[in-house]
Amino acid sequence: MRPSFSFVHNERLTCNVALTDIQSVTWLNYQHLYYFSVIATEGGIAPAARKLNLTHSTLSAQLKSLEAQLGTLLFDRRGKRLWLTSFGQEALSYAVDIFRLGRELNESAQGRIRGRRKLVVVGVAPSIPKSLIASIMETTLASENASVQIRQDDPPALLERLMLGRCGLVITNDPPQLPRASRLHVQILGTTSISLYAHDRLARGLKKNFPSGLNGKKFVMPMAGGPLRKALDHWLLEHELSVEVVAETNDAGIMRALGTLGTCILPVRGIVRKEVEGAHNLRLLGECVGVRETYYAVTAERKSHDELTSVILRQATMHLERKN
Repeated sequence: MRPSFSFVHNERLTCNVALTDIQSVTWLNYQHLYYFSVIATEGGIAPAARKLNLTHSTLSAQLKSLEAQLGTLLFDRRGKRLWLTSFGQEALSYAVDIFRLGRELNESAQGRIRGRRKLVVVGVAPSIPKSLIASIMETTLASENASVQIRQDDPPALLERLMLGRCGLVITNDPPQLPRASRLHVQILGTTSISLYAHDRLARGLKKNFPSGLNGKKFVMPMAGGPLRKALDHWLLEHELSVEVVAETNDAGIMRALGTLGTCILPVRGIVRKEVEGAHNLRLLGECVGVRETYYAVTAERKSHDELTSVILRQATMHLERKN
């Protein structure tokens, strides 16, 4: 969908302004800016040309015109791929804001919204508990001038979206592996303990003999190779326990659902213990002392959505502190 702008006078956005202190304005070519944003989000000129139904040469020329007007390169070419420069990342964040405001203006004119809502796009790793995400978004969702898009994907893909300016914040429980000179900022939001649970009929007898009674039992575990799985494997090794891993998943909801079947033991994060204990007849066996999961927030060092991102980060830190 193309942005809701009217382009006149050589495809430039114009309007009548009455500003006595401004004698002249150099107008940005917003059509070129839109083409640039499509190239960035599609990952190259060729796929962007297909989406826009333009020739490769036409789109390349439009990009060069925009770079000439701005006086700097927006992309670095590495092999067959285009990568946003540091200024390109900033320019894309401006483009996202500009076209979002254009859509809001159009919607406001049609009476579909009241005022303007600032948008923040949050990337979330699949293994983050959904109830945690809901809790840390509570304040933002209650705001009258903010809206949130939550996108779930693997951490490397989310970090790439962040570098491309396609989201403003990434929340992950994997230690972020940042490219050199990425201009991304990482902060620790908090940690949570890990305990083992089982269905009531399976838990009988295991709690009294914890952890030795776990030997030989069936487990649902996080995927191999992840930080939480490594920590749990180390804990089992320390206690000389050999268990049978019958299922692996990084989705906390799926793990819990498998645990309710009554045949497997499952790890549960301390931040969701109350909701687990209140449903599905799951019972606490014991805590994996020394095993903790850490949550990270990754942001880009640029101007967009600073206020909304700060609210979400504060809420996340406070929630994790209250739950531990």
